[in-house]
Amino acid sequence: MGDERSFRVALVADRYVNPPAGGLDGLAVLAAAGWGVMQLPDDAYPAEVARLLLAEVAEQVEEFSRHGYLFALVGERDGLGEALARAGVAFPPRVVPASAGELSEFLAAQPVPPALAAGKKPIG
Repeated sequence: MGDERSFRVALVADRYVNPPAGGLDGLAVLAAAGWGVMQLPDDAYPAEVARLLLAEVAEQVEEFSRHGYLFALVGERDGLGEALARAGVAFPPRVVPASAGELSEFLAAQPVPPALAAGKKPIG
């Protein structure tokens, strides 16, 4: 069975993973577009806990980036930029979508991941 994510992973703010009533269900849009997801810690987490979780996310982004995966950020998360910089990873393209259509358009506009151009197989 192949990896349906196609080397594309979205770093997703909690509000798009656990949307409030009437909020945008980002997971549904990402799944339909074939993207994998790394959920970012909720803004309500204590700063020290969030810092540690963001460091783990950044470490995973660095590892997957070395294998040609493409990343995008859906939403916002304080501290993410610093965690990515410490891991030596560039800040990914970002969208703060107000609708499923806006998120779909953003995802469709992202480039082909380097791994696909090289004919690699997904890790993990």
